[in-house]
Amino acid sequence: MDPVRHAKAEKLRELKRLPYAAKFDRTHTLQAGHDGKDGTKVKIAGRVMLFREMGKLTFATLQDHTGRLQLAFKPTSAEATVGEEEGLSLEEYKLLQKLIDLGDIIGVAGERFTTQKGEPTILVKEWWMLSKALRQPPEKWHGISDRETAYRQRYLDLTSNREAFDRFMFRSNFIKAMREFYWDNGFTEVDLPVLVNSASGALATPFSTHHEALDLDVYLRIALETHQKECLIGGFDRTFALGPVFRNEGMDPSHLQEFTMCEHYASYWDYEDNMRFTEKMLSTLLMKTLGTTKVKIPNREGALIEADFGGAWPKLSMREVILKDCGIDYDLFESAGALRKAMKDKKIELEVDVVNLGRGNLIDQLYKKVSRPKIISPTFITKHPIDLSPLARRNDEHPTITDRFQLVVGGWEIVNAYSELIDPVDQAGRFNSQSEAKKKGDNDAHDKDDEFIEALEYGCPPCSGWGMGIDRIVALLRAQENLRDVVLFPLMKPLSKAKSIEQKTAAPSGTMELPKGTSAHLLQHADYGHLLPAAHGLIEAHADQTKAHLIATGAAMEALAKKFGGDAQTWKVAGILHDLDWDSLQKDAEKHCGTTLEQMLATIKAPEELLGDIRAHYAEMYGEKYPLNTMLRKCLYCVDELTGFIIAVTKVRPSKKIADVEVKSVTKKLKDKTFAAQVSREQIGKCQELLNMSIDEMVGITLEAMKGVAAELEL
Repeated sequence: MDPVRHAKAEKLRELKRLPYAAKFDRTHTLQAGHDGKDGTKVKIAGRVMLFREMGKLTFATLQDHTGRLQLAFKPTSAEATVGEEEGLSLEEYKLLQKLIDLGDIIGVAGERFTTQKGEPTILVKEWWMLSKALRQPPEKWHGISDRETAYRQRYLDLTSNREAFDRFMFRSNFIKAMREFYWDNGFTEVDLPVLVNSASGALATPFSTHHEALDLDVYLRIALETHQKECLIGGFDRTFALGPVFRNEGMDPSHLQEFTMCEHYASYWDYEDNMRFTEKMLSTLLMKTLGTTKVKIPNREGALIEADFGGAWPKLSMREVILKDCGIDYDLFESAGALRKAMKDKKIELEVDVVNLGRGNLIDQLYKKVSRPKIISPTFITKHPIDLSPLARRNDEHPTITDRFQLVVGGWEIVNAYSELIDPVDQAGRFNSQSEAKKKGDNDAHDKDDEFIEALEYGCPPCSGWGMGIDRIVALLRAQENLRDVVLFPLMKPLSKAKSIEQKTAAPSGTMELPKGTSAHLLQHADYGHLLPAAHGLIEAHADQTKAHLIATGAAMEALAKKFGGDAQTWKVAGILHDLDWDSLQKDAEKHCGTTLEQMLATIKAPEELLGDIRAHYAEMYGEKYPLNTMLRKCLYCVDELTGFIIAVTKVRPSKKIADVEVKSVTKKLKDKTFAAQVSREQIGKCQELLNMSIDEMVGITLEAMKGVAAELEL
């Protein structure tokens, strides 16, 4: 709270002018006032965005949901050039100059006129304080550039950034148009439960909770599918549902744990009917909301390219796109083990742990790695393998594949749909297969749903179902690379100390191992883990000799985050970018972490905290301005020299393989001051003071993390 602003609020009370009104009877929105005729009398309201005195006049700019409009204030006794109309009394004029600040919400009554420069303006005759702002607006009142601030304080983003406001208005209008399209095509909207007994309808890891009244463990829904099929069993013909679903999985620019899904189901359709419906739906919605079927969308590198949603779209099978993109024909490999070997032979490294994945999910991850990022224009991917589609109907001619399609645009999956499996015996068998896969460690395998099987046994009509992520399609159409940019209030880690402690203590035991005497506030940190894909792109563009060091440090930081309870992806980003400029500067230590690095990070719109975290590790140059005051910074400082040292140790091994390096080998070499003499043993040894961790433990954690990325390190 700004004490000066608070004093102004109290002054208003003294004058019997309430600083917070109960209501205001406006006659026009600001846009209506802007577009009206000169001489029109109006009562309007909005937030003060500009406020400036110009001689004997004071001008202000108000903003509401429709736009902005200029106000002119003048005292009646002044010799003004705005015409002969009376303005405010001198007392009222002086009062507003003393009591109105930027950010206040005010109401005014006055008359519209046009200035000599052609600006529509309201000459104010009366004014009212409707809500006194007690905080100073952010310095960048005309557009918040820091993404984290925009996410945490969306109200400031909406107020100061018209593009952001329009983006969320588009989202609302898109959903409205979608509902109208469904109604026009004979669909009925149904409300479905969020808490369910079985997390059914998709291959995903659910959130679980406990229902105290029923003493029952339940799940947050992961899809809107099975209940809609039960509606069809009950006699509905076509249904749709729109709302949040929850998947307890990783977060990146194209995935959120809570997101908005729309699903529909139509009796007597197959998946080809649904493909035609999808083409018609999206082209209609784009014409209604944008006025065109051609839009500029970002590809996975962030470049804008044109995509046309009009006409018929290509249809390609999953098998053929994977075969074309990496040379692997998954039909030749009947087991997950055989497919893993084929991928290893092709040197294809996935970004997930593949050891426990079943064959279906392994194929899916392979497709997401080698094929999906390359698909830009609207394309249907069809004929998914049966073990990837536990709820889809088998193809009548080829029983190893399903009648299923995904719509992919800009490298993102936008729609998933198929001819529904309505055979209860077949469905029960596939649920059993998925349960076996889950027992073997595939956490994304589908749970059994006995209640759904029972419903199918009463007879479900032939049907096709369809699901689309609202966040993804809106992000795509508004050229946003991160889903959080189209979600009004994305979940963020709390910044306050109390909330941070509460969050950590509620986590599973062992997730936070702070050094003795360390306060929990050292874990408070901005979350920039969403930059991980972009960070990898920067490595490819700028790192050559240091690439292995950056990858190794990223892996080590990820492991340390898990030990200390930090955000693993955020810590990893800091690790893999900390020496990004080293090669470009030709190892010029005086310029390291300076303007070159700042320019590199600006290309991915990195928050200022990332640059500060990186500079903190270069303590001799930046230690005073960027101290080691968080666990992330302390860990990066200690591990930086260690990862390079372990690489050096590996290269003198006879096998030159990091798998053969042991902790004792590293610690022994650390004691040999002639080996890799340029490495600061003192900096590595700081782990004992800063992290309360022995050198052996620090080496052990770092070494294991590096072994996990051995292929990327080529060691």
